[in-house]
Amino acid sequence: MGKIKKILCNLPQTPGVYFLKDQSGRIIYIGKAVNLKSRVSSYFRNNPKEEKTVQIQASTSDIEIIEVFSEFEALLLEAKLINTHKPKYNVIWRDDKSYIYIKLTQTDFPSFYLARKQNTTDQLFGPFQSKRTARQILYFLREIFPYCTQKTPYKKICFNRHIGLCFPCPYEIINVKNEQRMVLTQNYKDNVRNIKRILSGNIKKVRHDLTVKMKTHAKNKEFENAALLRDRINQLEVLTLDYHNIDRYLENPAKKGEIWENERKSLLENLDRYIKLEKQFEIIECYDISNISGKFAAGSLVTFRRSGPDKSRYRHFRIKTVNQPDDYAMLNEVISRRLKHKEWQLPDLFMVDGGKQQLNILLKTLSNYRVNVPAIALAKRFEEIVVKNKDAFTSIVLPAHSPALKLVTRIRDEAHRFAHRYHQKLRAQYLIDLLQ
Repeated sequence: MGKIKKILCNLPQTPGVYFLKDQSGRIIYIGKAVNLKSRVSSYFRNNPKEEKTVQIQASTSDIEIIEVFSEFEALLLEAKLINTHKPKYNVIWRDDKSYIYIKLTQTDFPSFYLARKQNTTDQLFGPFQSKRTARQILYFLREIFPYCTQKTPYKKICFNRHIGLCFPCPYEIINVKNEQRMVLTQNYKDNVRNIKRILSGNIKKVRHDLTVKMKTHAKNKEFENAALLRDRINQLEVLTLDYHNIDRYLENPAKKGEIWENERKSLLENLDRYIKLEKQFEIIECYDISNISGKFAAGSLVTFRRSGPDKSRYRHFRIKTVNQPDDYAMLNEVISRRLKHKEWQLPDLFMVDGGKQQLNILLKTLSNYRVNVPAIALAKRFEEIVVKNKDAFTSIVLPAHSPALKLVTRIRDEAHRFAHRYHQKLRAQYLIDLLQ
């Protein structure tokens, strides 16, 4: 047990997949974790109550891990590894004697459900080892590409329409005129087709098509439609991170560490002329604000450690002191509330979604609290890194393939996703309260 304790002490608090091995080195269990340290340690606490945990604890002699960049990557990698190795305890504790599939219904407005493999004309994706894995994958994808799970006939707009998980809603589609109905029907089918492509592994095609459509809408000055597609592209980028394909982890389990070192060195080289950043920096905090005309305003704090999300340090902030659309005042409130928590470890680099004005707010707030940590901003329009040296602002424009740019955009997009998700939750709660 001494070896296991030593391994547990050195596990990272990042997403990944873990392998539990017996005395002969055989893999007996594979799992995924948002926080490897927390999840794996849970199997080795004193006096476990669940029989599953008792058996795993008694049989495990070694632990190995593969770190990844996101929970979605961990889900896909876990499913692939379990299907490859079929570890003893994964098979024993499977939900049933058959695997789980994701089923696409053949209806006017197709929907996705979980199913056991049966004689069916519906299209199936999988197999997946458990309901949990398949359900989580659908949950992530539905946030980007909404679809309806309402039973037919469609008698009213479903609740999921109000929280963005069913759009356009079939009830809306069948109750509008022909021309508009055709447009909305096509939008719905596009969402379904994109999920099918992702489940089939064709993520690049999805991103390419969304980008082409976004540019077409922008060219035609259809800015609302362009903005919707831009947000979906950003969400897809955060979710899939296709430039870190899971097969690369199978070829080289240390791939994440190599990518991180490359990104860290690139960021250091590009910032070195402007701000002083520790050469062995590990922790970056990023902030974003989400609101509609000042309503249901929310702020987010996301933390990345060694290039991966450290979700134990994520924080939501419901705006309390600002009642009008003023993103700068909201940002000041969020950062001030964060800095009042002296027990929270400071990062090596602060970051904010925005440009010169947002960075100025961040720097002034840090100064007010006498916090001497470097800070940057990332402006969305041209993906520029904004820094301030003495009294001068500088915009650093990096090539699209730059490892430094990939790192900061990944963090910024995660902050945006996290803030927007909380904002949607506040809106949904408001609607629920109205209906009660």
